[in-house]
Amino acid sequence: MHYRLNVVIIFKFFTGKLMEPVTVESYDGSQAAEYPLRFFINKRKVEIMRIEKQWLTPGCRCFEVLGDDGRVYVLEYKEHYDTWTLMRVN
Repeated sequence: MHYRLNVVIIFKFFTGKLMEPVTVESYDGSQAAEYPLRFFINKRKVEIMRIEKQWLTPGCRCFEVLGDDGRVYVLEYKEHYDTWTLMRVN
């Protein structure tokens, strides 16, 4: 089993303004960054309890995940740049 850490930038969903750096730890199976396992916001760890949905967009894989804090997050992995972005928090 392989794990990967990626440092990315979090953006506010509506304004697009820069907020805080985020680190994503993902599982590397047959693909790089196959799916996210956990991520860190300001040194606060959010374990991913389950992946609710996943979908593809051109050049990206998106995941709607349930965190151990009860919140729903949307993470986007940009394959070409090998980066993650936290797109939305509910």
